[in-house]
Amino acid sequence: METLFTIDIKSSVTKSVLDVFDTMLSFPLELQEGEVPDLGDMRIVGSVNFAGQVSGIIHIHVKKDFALIMTSAMLGMTPDEIEGEDEIKDVISELSNIIGGNLKSFFNDSGFYCALSTPSITMGDDFTIKSLNTERYESLSFRYQEHIVLIEVGVKLQSGYQAEDSVSGLPASARVDAAKVRDMDISNKVPDSVTNVFNTMLSMDVQINHSVVQSELEGMRTVGAVSFAGDAMGLINIHVTSQFSRQMAAVMLDMDINDVDEEADVNDVIGELSNIVGGNLKSIFSDVGLHCELSTPSITRGSGFKIETMNMERYERFAFGYQDHVFFVEFGLKLAEGLNVPLEEVKEINYQVTDDTLPTPAEWPDLSDIADKPDFLPGEIETSDSPQVQPPDELPAVFHQKKWVDEPKTPPPIDVNLSFLMDIPLEVSIELGRVRMKISELLKIHEQSVVGLKSLADDPVEILVNDKLIAKGEVVVEGGKYGIRVIEVLSREDRIKSLH
Repeated sequence: METLFTIDIKSSVTKSVLDVFDTMLSFPLELQEGEVPDLGDMRIVGSVNFAGQVSGIIHIHVKKDFALIMTSAMLGMTPDEIEGEDEIKDVISELSNIIGGNLKSFFNDSGFYCALSTPSITMGDDFTIKSLNTERYESLSFRYQEHIVLIEVGVKLQSGYQAEDSVSGLPASARVDAAKVRDMDISNKVPDSVTNVFNTMLSMDVQINHSVVQSELEGMRTVGAVSFAGDAMGLINIHVTSQFSRQMAAVMLDMDINDVDEEADVNDVIGELSNIVGGNLKSIFSDVGLHCELSTPSITRGSGFKIETMNMERYERFAFGYQDHVFFVEFGLKLAEGLNVPLEEVKEINYQVTDDTLPTPAEWPDLSDIADKPDFLPGEIETSDSPQVQPPDELPAVFHQKKWVDEPKTPPPIDVNLSFLMDIPLEVSIELGRVRMKISELLKIHEQSVVGLKSLADDPVEILVNDKLIAKGEVVVEGGKYGIRVIEVLSREDRIKSLH
């Protein structure tokens, strides 16, 4: 019987990379042994996620100058003829998709089901990417002339996994409600999920921001990400500053902010929050018949990078504020082609970006007393007390943005409605104990065999929710039925540690 630790992932990835680069680019790569090199400088990373019985991610790292050469070879052009980054991103995402698809087929052929997400591109000169909660990690490097291609794979086997399709037994055409899919109010459901999760998990009353300044898009930040794969494909990314991420970890782990480990603690908390928000959206998709799997979370950290998920039909980005902190949430969605459900293409940045030096709406002069003047023309406004000031026609931004709407911030809600969380199904299981066995020992098991566990008879059993330890208890029998009496509920810090 194959396990995630016995299948030869390294050979499968090596063969796939060598074949793809030779067939599509005519680049004969050579596998490099020894220490994996540091690419440094400006680089591009193409990533695809696996979700299902096997969950994880594969990254393909190359320097930007080599990505340009790869693109020109793929398109039959010279490097000087490549006019922008779009062609480069398309080529890197396509190669990532093919190599990821080959690895997906390898997992499926080995008896482990998984689906593949749409590819994403991370580009910059100062960032690291880490997939959380993985059990198997492989890192390979290849060389073409003086250029390096770095491949990373991190995967995990989801215990107790059962595909949604096998549960419903219905084909997509019978279970997907096209009208409900088209009516999904993502513009409200995403921010509702974010605000409720932050309130519930962190006791933080975050608000939607309709305007941010340019400097709030810059600087050191941590991005927690999960991907969807299946009928619904896409992502949820949560961007937070370094300082705010440490504050979030301190609150969730109930510890002093000075004791927070910037990597381990922050990664766990940001990854878990991304996972919860992603799980809420997965439940929304399921309600309209869209079956999808959720990948394990990943963390990107740095100060000079941008992330773009390719080929999205629906993309929205939101800004939120808490005290002096601003953070951002990205959502992308694409429906599987076989569903034949048209999805209106929407790409919205739900906030306005202004330059730090420009006046904010609150600083603009009161124009009510001159609105009726016959000689009034836009752009020719003067008051006796204020210098000539007008809203700029074009404001700097990193994305295409909505037209400016000067409106007051929505007042904070008095009550937070958590009812949408109450119907999310969770799998509760009880674990008596575990034992690690060799395959030869496992094959000797037959009827009447006794399998010894490491746990002692008096040890409490573990209560798991979605395979995460939340409490401990003792077995009781009442009315001929087994039950568990809870004797200990883990603290928030212990629950986070159980995710490792």
